[in-house]
Amino acid sequence: MKIRLLIVLFSCATQLLLSQENDGVVSFDVPVRNSLMFNRYTINPTFSFVREQHKFASIYNKREWVQFNDAPLTYLASYSGRFAENIGAGVGLFQQNYGVLTNFGGIINFAYNARIDRDNNLTFGLNIGAYSSGINTNNTTTNFADPSLQNVPSNFLLTVNPGINYGTTFLDFGVAVNNLFVYNLENSSMLKDDPNQGIQAHVMYTGYMSSRGFFD
Repeated sequence: MKIRLLIVLFSCATQLLLSQENDGVVSFDVPVRNSLMFNRYTINPTFSFVREQHKFASIYNKREWVQFNDAPLTYLASYSGRFAENIGAGVGLFQQNYGVLTNFGGIINFAYNARIDRDNNLTFGLNIGAYSSGINTNNTTTNFADPSLQNVPSNFLLTVNPGINYGTTFLDFGVAVNNLFVYNLENSSMLKDDPNQGIQAHVMYTGYMSSRGFFD
């Protein structure tokens, strides 16, 4: 018997590991683990459309390295999916805590699908993030005023994350660029030496397979 098999081989995440960014600035990096079912557009901006038939709302929480105090913590609430025959879109709000540093902002997603022929199509996607990055004063404990903390500015940043996907009947191939550029509105400059800048590639299979027993 044939059953429908949905998914997935995600692979080839190549990170460009660089030096630390400006004081008080944490670059955009929403964890994508556990996002194969929901919030897939955070993996690749085309995935609000690619192999998607529905719209959905979700609330997401990820805690990393829970054995350590003040470990990375992420909250993400979003609404996304296919909104027209050739358009996918999404919007999300997020907060990330990294010890005494915090990011709070939103993501806007848009994907457009161009049909090449009956079985092949090319999808373009874009994620734009806008967020405030700085010191989380509620998470700092000092016995006296610390000038080094007081002098760390709060920054407002814009980030652009484009992606592309080529789809056939059962296979999808694509790449996305994380933090193609990050612009700091506070000092009107580009964020340099971003450790979260990188290129991510994927191969995905959505089709059928012969099966028996448990998989039936």
